[in-house]
Amino acid sequence: MAELILNAEVRNKVGKEDAKKLRVKELIPTVVYGKDVTPLHCAISKLQIDKLLRKANRNALITLKLSNDESKVVIVRDFQKHPISHEYVHLDLQAVNMSHPIKVDVDLEFVGSPIGKKVGGVFNSMCKKVKIECLPSKIPDVIKLNIDNLDAGQSLHVSDIATGDFKIITSPKIALCQISQIKDEAAEVAAAAPGAVAAVAAAPAAAPTAKAAPAAKAAPAAKKAK
Repeated sequence: MAELILNAEVRNKVGKEDAKKLRVKELIPTVVYGKDVTPLHCAISKLQIDKLLRKANRNALITLKLSNDESKVVIVRDFQKHPISHEYVHLDLQAVNMSHPIKVDVDLEFVGSPIGKKVGGVFNSMCKKVKIECLPSKIPDVIKLNIDNLDAGQSLHVSDIATGDFKIITSPKIALCQISQIKDEAAEVAAAAPGAVAAVAAAPAAAPTAKAAPAAKAAPAAKKAK
């Protein structure tokens, strides 16, 4: 993969008003920070950021070239977008030391076709990323998990990830995915039928409905007095 480069202009002024002026010029306010690094404020063209973030993965190493002739290796830690236009309005970069381990989130990728799907199971992904620690040069683009042998009712956990050049920080007990076991409703009804018939047969016969009492005859009308 080609080297990723961002050219940045060092900012001497900070604040909301200065940030607004930068955005009018199609420049995105950016802050660079890291361990043993004094926070640095700079501005990067919106065009550069749009192009880079479209092709760079979550933890891509980027060479940041500053207007003061300094250069740093960074990764994108966070960004903000406008709620309506969805354009980038701020960028957070973390400077990394290539000889020191770093903690990052890495995306998971499930590959294969679970055997549990052949019997009606449904694949469910419950976790899309895990946190690891490793040297910056050893950060994987993604962590792939083969799910071919996953049967109905089975699941994979963080503890099932094969470690390589990295250490997993996320709890090993967390479930990553599972195959839900779908019950056959027709089979359930058939299995329940004999029991239902027996229950009906064992129930006492209902008492016959009592006949309604005959209606009382109306009393004869009183004779008029002569």
